[in-house]
Amino acid sequence: MKISNIDLKTAYRFLYPRFTIIVSSGTLSNPNALTIAWSTPLSADPPLLGVLIANKRYSHEIIKETKSFVVNIPHFNLVEETHFVGQISGREDPKKIEKAGFTLEPSKKIAAPRIKECKINLECKLVDTITTGDHDMFVGEIIEIAVDSTIRDEWSYDLSKHQSIYWRQSKFSSDAYRLNVVNEEDLT
Repeated sequence: MKISNIDLKTAYRFLYPRFTIIVSSGTLSNPNALTIAWSTPLSADPPLLGVLIANKRYSHEIIKETKSFVVNIPHFNLVEETHFVGQISGREDPKKIEKAGFTLEPSKKIAAPRIKECKINLECKLVDTITTGDHDMFVGEIIEIAVDSTIRDEWSYDLSKHQSIYWRQSKFSSDAYRLNVVNEEDLT
């Protein structure tokens, strides 16, 4: 028997687990980063992706102003650092990226910095913003890709060499089907 009297405002939860990324924005001298699980490819030609960010977030303000961002794909061994930058606003703590233990490096084609420890970085220029309720989807055209050569394979990257992070209901995992690996409350 199926249950049907579920609050529709929780419908998005049925789409989890979600691939976790870190969106960096701003500049090397005034950077910010935000951990999100709401991102999606939108087009192969031109290469477009979407990141959804709540209107109240500091990153939202920065991306609207600077018109660029980087999608940094962290390895599971960066789960604590990834969690940390997602819990603190850069508006309140401008040093949160440094405190997380991340190193910023210049992007090749945009002002927004890349996170060096992330072995995959997608540099994006903002081409559209779509309001979707309490979040805006920033549509970015991927104009540069940096991938560590040790994980690169003929399709994209070797999953056995780069275990990405998935998130669902306060739990992180490197495997989308095993979600009790690291609980948020166990992170510092």
